Amino acid sequence: MTLNNFLLLSDSERKNAFAGFFISDCSIRDRSTFSFLLAQDIEKSDEGLKRILNYFSMDSVGERLDWTEYYGFKGARLVSSKVPVNQAVMTSRECDVAVLGGGEDRMEDSIPQGKSGHDCVLWGCMNQKSIDGTIYAVGLWRTVAKRVEANKWQSLVGDRSTLPLPQNIGKNNDAGFDAIDGFNSTDIYCVGGKGDAWRYDGQRWYQCVVPTNMYFRSVCCAGDGYVYIGMQSGSVMRGREDAWEIIHRDEMTLAFKDMVWYDGKVWCTSDYGLWVIENGRLKEADVPVDVKACSGNLSVGDGVMLLAGMHGATVYDGREWQTIL
Repeated sequence: MTLNNFLLLSDSERKNAFAGFFISDCSIRDRSTFSFLLAQDIEKSDEGLKRILNYFSMDSVGERLDWTEYYGFKGARLVSSKVPVNQAVMTSRECDVAVLGGGEDRMEDSIPQGKSGHDCVLWGCMNQKSIDGTIYAVGLWRTVAKRVEANKWQSLVGDRSTLPLPQNIGKNNDAGFDAIDGFNSTDIYCVGGKGDAWRYDGQRWYQCVVPTNMYFRSVCCAGDGYVYIGMQSGSVMRGREDAWEIIHRDEMTLAFKDMVWYDGKVWCTSDYGLWVIENGRLKEADVPVDVKACSGNLSVGDGVMLLAGMHGATVYDGREWQTIL
């Protein structure tokens, strides 16, 4: 399949699916199926309606668009899983869960949350990521969870002997996790708060000694073997385990929301633009203006990269960009 199978939506398709909504997240289920999180275009969009929308290529049988609508889901994020099935999974800050795809279209049981106790799995879902096809989620109080099957999440903090509770989380979440990524299931990095970074080897946790107390917002375990951490104001740190360096300092209004590895480089995005990191240097991505207009969220899977935001969505196969929304 080539990118030529992805065609722009018709005016009627666009109106039915997007009227009154904007794209707030995206995820690749496979090379022919993309999922989007749509938020209601109102003043308090975080509290309004949400839609999980699947976009199918022209090779697919049936309608090109399919969606389900939910009310609420504050702080919603979207990711795609391969395990236990291929589907889009939406979570909220309050640990609500909804799925679309793989024969399912429904709410699931919420992720059990709380600060402590045997029933605690996550304390507020701040972000999630697919690692080796399985979804992992992170929250406040250094909580981390793995989705092992439908309606079942497993805490990865163990007895807290290697991942202790923070002494004082504070009102600014100085020691909670905001992002997670991994090279695989036995080499995972979680970051958040003021310079709070940890590595998980599948059995125990190790705190990373980093040379900063800046706020950590995003993380990418890249194909060049490095871990890249997106910090406040668009600054970037690079390293692994206990060897780290700040490779870029900036004064942007927004930190990077998403950082992904694709086509031999790290791609970084926020609502304000698209950047790449090559040879340890951050620079604006050399892409057409209409591509940059789609900045906001990134997803990589099945050999392609999806960029989507307030002003549309476009797909990149390493050679060409094709706008689809």
